[in-house]
Amino acid sequence: MTRRWTGVPRGRELARDAVESARAQKAITSTLVAVLAAVCFAILVTTGQAAASEAAVIAQIDSAGTRLIVLSDDGGNAGIQPDAPGAIAALSDVTWAFGLGEAVDVTNPALPEGRAAARALVGTLPDDLTLVRGRLPQPGEAIAGAGAAAALHLGPGLGTVQPRDVSAPPVGVVGTFEATGPLTGLRDVVLIATEAADLGTLRFVYALATDVTTVDRLQAALATSTPALHPEALTIEAPSGAIALRDVIAGRLGAASRQQMALIMGITAVIVAVTMLSATAARRRDFGRRRALGATRSALVAGLLLQTSIGTIVGITLGSTSGLTTLALTTGALPTWRFTAGVGGLALLLTLLAATPIAAHAAHRDPLRILRVP
Repeated sequence: MTRRWTGVPRGRELARDAVESARAQKAITSTLVAVLAAVCFAILVTTGQAAASEAAVIAQIDSAGTRLIVLSDDGGNAGIQPDAPGAIAALSDVTWAFGLGEAVDVTNPALPEGRAAARALVGTLPDDLTLVRGRLPQPGEAIAGAGAAAALHLGPGLGTVQPRDVSAPPVGVVGTFEATGPLTGLRDVVLIATEAADLGTLRFVYALATDVTTVDRLQAALATSTPALHPEALTIEAPSGAIALRDVIAGRLGAASRQQMALIMGITAVIVAVTMLSATAARRRDFGRRRALGATRSALVAGLLLQTSIGTIVGITLGSTSGLTTLALTTGALPTWRFTAGVGGLALLLTLLAATPIAAHAAHRDPLRILRVP
């Protein structure tokens, strides 16, 4: 039974005809599948691996070093209020914040030859301070950095520390922590948990931005909104050098892979264009017959693009699956799902863009000239 073309494209009829045409032109469809599968596979195992490595490097840089802002009262004149860490931590651009008071020398009463610095702690310990023994302190208790614990000769059961001012009561040490990243300097400090209401002023406030892109905005906000008696006396340190280095590394890591991806996509567009020229040449008389029977040009263009999409989607699926499987088995570093979906979407879009002019040219040819018999 001959299909009746009314001239108006119908979705179901177009889809059915596209599937039948893809099956009938096995060579063309197989070529599209092979080309797109090879393209997606090549991009994922080269550019995709580079993107995964770049993301891992940037994530390591962004862990804390490029997001940490330190507010300090170097001269003791700023008067940072003890409620500042809580107010800063409540900001939407802040992951965590804590404050440190004035440094005092402490000793271990059992072994007084050791000495370390202690500071009042306002706020909770961040993830970069990892508890390695004991528990977190309650107000009035202390937790010692690994270096300070060794200097004070604190044993497995820990003990107490005595401030140099003998009139001050001893403080029980209930745990030790290891400091990493930009907070490494705190491993030689004893932190005494203190309620904000029991403290006069702070000397330091550490705040971690949620994202490296918010550091500049947060730095500007903290300069004017930090609770302090004299905010103009505050010293604010932000890792501007580390942020610049991050941008340079990200640009250099991604430049070569992006150029390679553009080259692969360009070659793909040429191959698709040649393939579609072959497909339209093989169906020239079929197009002329449909145009003579009343099929619109838009119906022919839509049918050709749907036929192209079938082979393209199959090729993208096969290539992406094999590429991700290869990366998982060889390197274990997989690109993000956004990158993978972006590669597939870009390949499909590029294929349709390459096929559209050829399909439009085929649809606009004179049906009488096509059907004329010499």
